[in-house]
Amino acid sequence: MCTVAPIPGETKIWQYITLMKRIYLIDCPGVVPPSNTDTPQDILLRGVVRVENVENPEQYIPAVLAKTKPQHIERTYQIKGYKNHIEFLELLARKGGRLLHGGEPDVDGVAKMVLNDFLRGKIPWFTPPPLLEGPEEKGIEGREGRLGEMGKKRKREDESVAGTSVADTSMTDFTSNPQDDEAEKEFQGFDSDGGVELGDVDAAFGLDSEDEDSDMGDDAEEDDEDPEVDEEETDEAAEEQLREELNEDARLRKSSQNLTPKKKRQKS
Repeated sequence: MCTVAPIPGETKIWQYITLMKRIYLIDCPGVVPPSNTDTPQDILLRGVVRVENVENPEQYIPAVLAKTKPQHIERTYQIKGYKNHIEFLELLARKGGRLLHGGEPDVDGVAKMVLNDFLRGKIPWFTPPPLLEGPEEKGIEGREGRLGEMGKKRKREDESVAGTSVADTSMTDFTSNPQDDEAEKEFQGFDSDGGVELGDVDAAFGLDSEDEDSDMGDDAEEDDEDPEVDEEETDEAAEEQLREELNEDARLRKSSQNLTPKKKRQKS
């Protein structure tokens, strides 16, 4: 564990926090390099100086009001209808009951409270990016800077892209390729009108359909004469296989009887 605080000067040494076996989180003192162009109010609003040590803190409240939007101030403190920073501090002091002797508002204490809220992020604020000189100051074309504009625009773009893709696919289905048409015209199929006859194929490869038919007939006659011989051979092969299996079983039984040791009887 290490002590941290959103105030300058709290962290004075390096502090290690073990996240995993070889991964550490190091909290070290923050260093803000000085600059010749920085004003006292810039140094204060960056959190370099402690607010408790600042004299006349109400003089820095106009810078805070300039950096934040009025609606954020009204939402944070529930105060409306102020004209300047002094009136704002007086209204805030009376609302919170921070009064001095005689009923006067504690402007000094309330100003320090507002500065602390600004530095600790209680009051939302941001610094806009610098504008570039030239025609790019007009912004991006097709955008008006409204909230939620990008989501609607992306939805419209996706719908338009989907519509164009469907239209392209439908057009490609209906359009025909002239090369495919020519290929279909050249190939007339294997029909009786313009197809290729089997006799032409046999002549091209030097075959004779009548010779093939005669060869097939001779093979069939030979097959008809051989069945009796084949049956006798298969019977003899089956008998030999059966004998071998019986002999093998007898050998296994003898070997198992020789291997099993005789159990000795236990004396009671």
